[in-house]
Amino acid sequence: CLGLYSSAAQLLAAAQLEVDPPAALQLLQRVRAHVMHHGSADEVARLQLAFAKCRLASLPPYSKAAPPSAQTLQAHVLPPLQEALEGFGKLRAHTEAAEAAYLASRVHATAGATAERDVAAQVFVAAERAATLAAQRPLGRLADYAAEGVLEAHLAELAELDAAEAAVYAT
Repeated sequence: CLGLYSSAAQLLAAAQLEVDPPAALQLLQRVRAHVMHHGSADEVARLQLAFAKCRLASLPPYSKAAPPSAQTLQAHVLPPLQEALEGFGKLRAHTEAAEAAYLASRVHATAGATAERDVAAQVFVAAERAATLAAQRPLGRLADYAAEGVLEAHLAELAELDAAEAAVYAT
């Protein structure tokens, strides 16, 4: 029952993020321990991404005269973004990984960390490319694999694709 509550809380927090980011953050904090301990890798990565978005949205509006401190961004926003990126990378969830990398790149740029910004931007580009390629990949049907050797060739192709995708997040 607590798992259902955690899932509902994450969905509600995603919607609430647009209206009241601090309340969304509080809601996520209530279910964080349960999700981190019992959640799937996808749920954990989504929670971390939502945490980072809530923390970003809770910051005062950007101003060149008073930008957010690099220390605040590095302590409260970048760690959950990095964990989300790692989680989505392991799951080969390229679209979500691209979103996390994009946000990380923007945060690094705001913090003045040019080298880290460039690395995150490269990961974003690679993840976007991998998402595009994954969407173009033919799915196949079970009947297509009935001929002798077809299934084995397909499995070998999947192994090659998996090795190539693993290299996307190896930076």
